[in-house]
Formats: sequence, C-alpha cells, structure tokens
Amino acid sequence: MREHLNAVLGGRYTVERELGRGGMASVWLAMDVRHERAVAIKVLHPELAGAIGADRFVREVRLTARLQHPNILAVLDSGVFRGPDGTTLPWYAMPYIAGESLRARLDRERQLPIEEALRITAAVGAALQAAHRQGIVHRDIKPENLLLAGEDVYVADFGIAKALIDTGSERLTSTGMSLGTPAYMSPEQATGDVVDARSDQYSLASVLYEMLAGEPPFTGPTAQAIVGRRLAEPARAIRPVRSAVSVGVEAAVLKALERVPADRFADVGAFVSALRSGQASSPSSEPRARRRRRLAAALAIVVILAGIAAGGSVMLRRSGGSRVVRDSVAVALYERGMRSYDERTPEGAIDAIRSLRAAVERDSMYGDAWAALAHAYSQAYIRRFVFSGALRDSVLRLAIGASDRALALEPNSASAWVTRAEVARQVDPTDAAPVIRASRRAVATDSTYAPAWRLLGLVLFDSGERDEGIRDLRRSVSANPSYVEGLTFLALGYYWKRQYDSASFWIDSAVALNPKYLLGRHTAGLIAIEQGRAPRAAAALDAALRISTDVETPNALAASAVAAARSGRMADAKQYAARAESLNLAYVPIPSHNALYMSQAYAAIGEAGRAVAWLKRYSPIEDVHFQMHLDCDPPFDPLEADARFRALLLKPRPGKGRGC
Repeated sequence: MREHLNAVLGGRYTVERELGRGGMASVWLAMDVRHERAVAIKVLHPELAGAIGADRFVREVRLTARLQHPNILAVLDSGVFRGPDGTTLPWYAMPYIAGESLRARLDRERQLPIEEALRITAAVGAALQAAHRQGIVHRDIKPENLLLAGEDVYVADFGIAKALIDTGSERLTSTGMSLGTPAYMSPEQATGDVVDARSDQYSLASVLYEMLAGEPPFTGPTAQAIVGRRLAEPARAIRPVRSAVSVGVEAAVLKALERVPADRFADVGAFVSALRSGQASSPSSEPRARRRRRLAAALAIVVILAGIAAGGSVMLRRSGGSRVVRDSVAVALYERGMRSYDERTPEGAIDAIRSLRAAVERDSMYGDAWAALAHAYSQAYIRRFVFSGALRDSVLRLAIGASDRALALEPNSASAWVTRAEVARQVDPTDAAPVIRASRRAVATDSTYAPAWRLLGLVLFDSGERDEGIRDLRRSVSANPSYVEGLTFLALGYYWKRQYDSASFWIDSAVALNPKYLLGRHTAGLIAIEQGRAPRAAAALDAALRISTDVETPNALAASAVAAARSGRMADAKQYAARAESLNLAYVPIPSHNALYMSQAYAAIGEAGRAVAWLKRYSPIEDVHFQMHLDCDPPFDPLEADARFRALLLKPRPGKGRGC
C-alpha cells in the first residue's frame, strides 16, 4: 500500500511509513512536498469505502474542514484514488503531531493526575464548543482521537463520523459496521436516536471519567453488554475509587453522564465551567444533604464500633415465637441488610449481602441472618445483580449454602423455610412440589408470617390452583396489612383472573405505602392498560422506568410499548419495543420475565412471529411460573389463535382457550 500511495499521490506527498490502523482507516506518515511539512494521511478501509459514496464523503469532509480552532486538528487536504484492487478509496490529510494519543498515555499510566485530566478536558471542551457553535457534532470523542504533544491537546477526525453517516448510513448498517465507540457513546447515539451537541458532552465526560478512575464508566465483555448497562443504570461514583477527586468534580462528571440529554449541562462550556468550580471548591461546599448523609454514615460507624467495644446484646423474638439473646452489632447489621434488601435495587442487594455477611461473621449462629443472606443471594441470582466476590454461576450455590445453614440452626424458623422454598424454586423451576412443601412448612411454623403466605399463594397460582392461590395471597395481607410485596402480588392475582377493579384497589394500596417499589408501579401500569386508562398506564410505567435499573429497564420499556399500542400510538409503541429489544439482546440466556414482556410488546404491535420468537429464547419452557404467564397474562390474548404460540402451552385447554 505504501508503494501504491506514493504512485497515486506522487508529486504532492511522499509516504514514508504506516503509523497505525483503527476501525475506520489506516494512517500513514508522509511529507507534504510543496509545503515541506509532515502530515498524517488517513485512508479509509476498502470495506468501509465500498459501503459509501466516496466522492460525496470527500465533499462532506471538506465542509467540516472549515473548522478553525487551536485544539482542532485541521483537515489539510482530501481526495480519492483507486486502490490496488480497483476500489475507490477516500483519503484525507492532517498535520502530523509528534506526540501520542491519550489512549497510549492511559495504556501506560491508567490514571492521570487530576489537574492534568481537567486540563485536557478543558482543551477538548473548547474545541467542541467551537464546533458546536457551527452546528458540527464530532460523534466519536474517545482517547484514540485526542492527541497530546507536550502541553498541547488536539481533537482529530472532526466531522468524519457525520460524513460517514450522511453518505452511507443504510449501507453501513447492512455491512454490520457501527459508528462510534461503545465505551464512550451516548445512550441516544447507541440506540440510534437523534444526536446533538449533548452527545459529545457525554462522550467527553466518559473520557474524563476514565482519566480519573482508570476505566470508562461502563464496561462489559461485549459492545451489547456495555450499551445495555449504559441504558439501564447510572454511572458509578468516582470518589470510592479515587477519593482525591473533589465532590464538585465528581458531581459535574456524573451530571454530564446523565442518560437523558436534557438532564446534562446546557452545553460543553457549562460542563467545563462546572469542573473548574468543582475543583476550586473546598470540602465545605459539599451539598448540605450529602454532608448530612456522610455525617449520618460516620455516626453509624461510631455506634457500631461502640457496640463492638461494649459487647452489647439484645433480646429478639424468633419467627417461631421463642426468644434468643443476640449481639447488638450483629442485629444492627441484620436490620440494615433487610432494609437494603427491600429496596430491590442493585445497590440495595449489594449492601444487603455485605451487611448480612458481616452479621453472620460476627454471630455465626444467627439463623435469621443466614436466611436473609440466602434471600439476598437468591434475589441477586434472579435479577442478575453483580457483586464482588462471586460469579453469577456461583450465586445460587451460595444461596443454597446459606439456606441450609439457616435451617440447620433454626429448623422451626418460618423465615428459614421460606428461604428453602425460594431456593428450591430457582434450582428447578419446572417442579413446584418442593416449593409448596417448604412454603406449607413455613406457614405451619408461623401462621402470622406474611412472606410465607405470599410465596405459598404464588406457587399455588403457578400450579393451576388459582382460587387457593388468591386465598393465600389474601392471608398474606391479613397477616400484615402493610406488607407491600403481599399487596402487589394479590393485585397481580386479580389481574391474572381479569378482575381489574379488585386488582386496582390492592395495587393502589401498595403504591400508597411505598411509591418507590418498582413492581408496584409496573403492576399498576399493567392493570391500567387492561382497564383502558391510558393516561394512568403511561404515568405508572413512566414512574417504573425512572426507578428501573439493569434487567428491569427493558421490561418497563416493553410494557410501555403495550400501553402505547393499546392507545393507538403505534409509532411510539415500535420505538419502545426497539429500545427494549436493544437492551434485552445483552442478556444471554434471557431471563423469563424479559422474554415474556418482550413478546407481549410485539404481540401488541401485531408482529406475532417476533412475539413467539422471543418466547422461544427462554429455557426451560416447562418453568411453571413461565407457563402461568403464558396462560394468564392478558397481553397474550392476540396470540391465542396462533398455532406457534399454542404449541408452547404445556397444558392447552381445547375449546376453552386461555385464562385463569
């Protein structure tokens, strides 16, 4: 290629050697013969050039070449030539910078000095602000495109991504090539939404995050996994990794990394200004609410340490009725773990596991703490929460071990038997008998223990004993009228039986008690859809989407697709479904509820083939809870006559149709 370049560009450039190659192009060091200066010539890869119109690409590059700024690496020249294989190859020339890319610097040092990172960010921000004023968005800000030469910082490839999009987006998609880099792409760019200057702000914040923390804000084994995490959860805090970063700088970075563009800074200039203010601020400028939380946390630690020193104890009532003396610190850790578990968020699960582990380490004979730890492990397994110290494949084994320990210590504990039932449900989801036996043992041990009645009611419902299931779900609420999970599942029971007024009554109670309970909000939306209350359904599912994280986000999006389709907003429904699908593709194997809700979205849109295909992604198909959803969920009604759907039902009722 070097010889070929010299042949076609001779008289203008003398090509010396290849500097490197990336996803779009190879880069060559050359001498500009006329001006006696070193330049870097980028030649698009043949497969990329073949997917676009080369001449139009060059015209677009020339338009963006008009940008003039000290921190922008200008385009000096451009054109096309015939490659050795006859392909028309676009090329463009830039000044050669005798330095290194930010990527090379990060590969060597991993983390940069804070002042250095902020200085680089300010220089890039100035370049972006200048481009944005002229209506040009970079679209591919990443360490590879930021060049360092002493104190100078340059942004390369300005407008190149836009030129590629404008000249061949459909043909690029057909080749399987993507524009942008997953670790730094904004959520809107990753999902194909409209992109503006705030997308560059997000990418710049991602680069700064890596300079400070040593890795991008979102990582994963595949591009899909990275995009899925970015859409499903907020960026992690920086200060736990690097405490020297000021509170103000961390706050500015996290604001620029908000998933919704409207929640970011108005422009890149405002972001850079906030970084300067955050670095200059003293600890006293920390927001008052955050200072209070930090003080409360410090106080809690002091109290725990005091308890350790004092060796205090408290008298507790076991779920079976007997009393036992427990170490006060272990009890405090247990209670904290239970509060965190009830949040049903990734952060809550992680804190619950950490607190409950500490509780059993302090008191290894604490049966309720072992049972709660098994609950937390089981929750993390079902919802695919990630925490340090265990791979997902080992989480279920940890839950089994903790459950066995709980029962060995307290064989007459209702909580321990509920844990045994929950674990049995995950070990073999196709067999309800062990779950029913353990749940019945739990209610026999303590008939006032609401979670036992809730689980027994649900598994009976799954097994086809729907009236008995509703009866025991009502007993759960009678045992504890403030038990939000019991109220929610009772509402779901009536929803499955198509008794929507009763379902609405119970879910309203659940939401009133805990407006932040995700399943409550989601269930309220499902019920409102079937009642034909479109505004209520949209409001409930919007609320669910705001508080969803990780694996739950695509479920809220899929339910929103059903709501939109039912109200005649088919374009919105398809957009919701596409967003949900892009997230769900990251989960292999697919969780049961994600497959179900994704299928319902496509059923509502009228795409029966895709609806059935999503159901077939889940295994085992014999899962009793999965089968109950197929039989009872109202959104599957459009598929009832479809032979492909009916083939998935293990217990079809000829002539009677579906239903609970």
